[in-house]
Amino acid sequence: MTPPARRRCVPLCVPLVALAFVACRPASDPPASAAQAASVPASLVPASLTLHADGAAVQLRASGPAGARWQVVCDTFAGPLVWEGTLPPASGPEAAAVTRWPRPDARRCEATLHAPPGAGNPTTLARAALTLPASRPATTTATTPATATAPAPLTGRLSVTPATVRLGLREPWAVQVTLRRADGTPAPDGTPVLLSAAGPDGARLSATRVTVNGEASWQLTPDVPGPYRLQARAGNWQAATDAAVRPALLGRRPPVLWAGPDLQVGPLRWTTGAYPDDGTPVTLQALNRSGRVLWTAQVTTAQGVARARVPALTGAVTLRLSVAGAEERLPWP
Repeated sequence: MTPPARRRCVPLCVPLVALAFVACRPASDPPASAAQAASVPASLVPASLTLHADGAAVQLRASGPAGARWQVVCDTFAGPLVWEGTLPPASGPEAAAVTRWPRPDARRCEATLHAPPGAGNPTTLARAALTLPASRPATTTATTPATATAPAPLTGRLSVTPATVRLGLREPWAVQVTLRRADGTPAPDGTPVLLSAAGPDGARLSATRVTVNGEASWQLTPDVPGPYRLQARAGNWQAATDAAVRPALLGRRPPVLWAGPDLQVGPLRWTTGAYPDDGTPVTLQALNRSGRVLWTAQVTTAQGVARARVPALTGAVTLRLSVAGAEERLPWP
């Protein structure tokens, strides 16, 4: 009886073992395509950034996670010029962009690539810098007249306000240039504009600015009285206008009291009735008969009065005194 009992146990155990094997079997891995569709952290996407100048333009190449933000800052005489953009959406985790703009009148530009919003650290993915030469390199142009291109003509307007400024009152000229292309649209951002101001006795001021939305502006404070000629140039466009500088000193000639070695200048007042600021410089010079300077000194005002002790000088015939563009000459005792 024992052998038959063992034979009946075999068919009952085999289905139970098979059932246990099927129930404990782990789930299979997802297909490779599903794993690739999962998002990749921005910090794991390779990023690169390059700046390049080729004659009249600056070019940026950026690659990194889609939605990353790039920024370029160029240091110009007028202050920083900033360009910004975002890498476009892409089917994969990595995106790229190439952009160009007219080369600004700057010596250095810096670019940064920032991670998309909400991507976490690090926020800055890449940096690049570009140092521009002092003058633009010569560009090669075609020699065939049919393919040669000339610079786009510009039209513009130069304005200076006020037409007359007064020395001593810290009144600057506000100078503005507005440039337009032939079709009436603003000149490209970064167009350099050179301003020069020629005054009496060789006095000269100059500055360079670049356009933003077709406009460039300056503030100039002259320190020599007289007529000035202001001229602005940008490419093939130029314009000029006249302005003037006059002393703001009441009476135009500073009052002087000279007794022995002690000299007093003032009290001085501006045409507004106010005293000059404390510390306003007054220049004293001793001249000989041929006009050569034998001695010079500078004193400053306090409550509108400046005082000095004048030394005894052999050969001096004239004392020349100047303050804020006004001048007085006295015979040397």
